[in-house]
Amino acid sequence: MDLGYLKIKIDIRAEHNSLKKKYDYKRKELKKEEIKKIFDGFKEFFKSDGHFKFKENEHSIAAEYRDHAIKLDMDVYKNIDSPDFKIVGIIKTYEKDTFEFVAEGLCNKEMTLQPVEPDENEKLVMESKLYQDFLDGEIKYDFVYSITGREGEYDSIQALLIAL
Repeated sequence: MDLGYLKIKIDIRAEHNSLKKKYDYKRKELKKEEIKKIFDGFKEFFKSDGHFKFKENEHSIAAEYRDHAIKLDMDVYKNIDSPDFKIVGIIKTYEKDTFEFVAEGLCNKEMTLQPVEPDENEKLVMESKLYQDFLDGEIKYDFVYSITGREGEYDSIQALLIAL
């Protein structure tokens, strides 16, 4: 057993684990911010009319007018904890129609292709590079919205609501 090689492998794994923790934290914070934008955008969309009242809790917001409500509902914790850059929610109309929407983070940078059969260390190094680029701000994610089962992408929740 070569001790130098063993130390390099341990260093690679330790750096990878450290960067992954920071990456996961920043990804969750980014998703929290986007969820807040979704709720604020939904509220702002109906607030501009001036006749809607709102009922809010941690996972939903309802815009009510004359005993009828349009409701935005999402499992905040499940969305934040998912390992991707997707946020899924549901909009229920006063006519009881239900629309699922997805806010998906699109990366501003093309990912480098990995070798065909990378060994474990190569894989850890590639992932570490991705994590470091994200933490350094070289990789950014911009969210686009879509309605499940329909074509079209929207740049905000307000644009998605107009499309409904």
